[in-house]
Amino acid sequence: MTYPILLIDWRTYPDLADNIWHAQMAGWPKLLTYCGPDLTTKKANRKSAMRYEHEGQSYHIPRILSRDEYPFACTLEGGDCWVGHIPPEQNSAQGGLIAAFLRRHGIVGGCGEKSKFLVEVVNHPRGAVITPDLGSSEGPAALAARTENSP
Repeated sequence: MTYPILLIDWRTYPDLADNIWHAQMAGWPKLLTYCGPDLTTKKANRKSAMRYEHEGQSYHIPRILSRDEYPFACTLEGGDCWVGHIPPEQNSAQGGLIAAFLRRHGIVGGCGEKSKFLVEVVNHPRGAVITPDLGSSEGPAALAARTENSP
């Protein structure tokens, strides 16, 4: 199946593109599923993304710049995700990029094929993202657990 591709150009949005590039290089999926205008899911994903655990304690991710999560909060893969810090202007621009992309390609919320899209960083100075499993919707932790439990 061919999916629409949301291109994030490093030359236009270097910090945003760099954050997504690092997340994908760490194993976060390129193939995402738009969950639609469900504010409950987005809010839950964003709340989950802004916390982490260390030695049994739960902490908030500090605000250094604007906190940017990948996979996006508007996707089913959001929540347990990569969080980086980018300038607020680029984080705000990202929302517009995603909204325009979804409209342009007729992507609808849900779990069918019409809700899926790829995210690709272009013109990154370190080259294209190389990942072991480009079609997986699992994050690195789930992939590692599955691999450890394999015979």
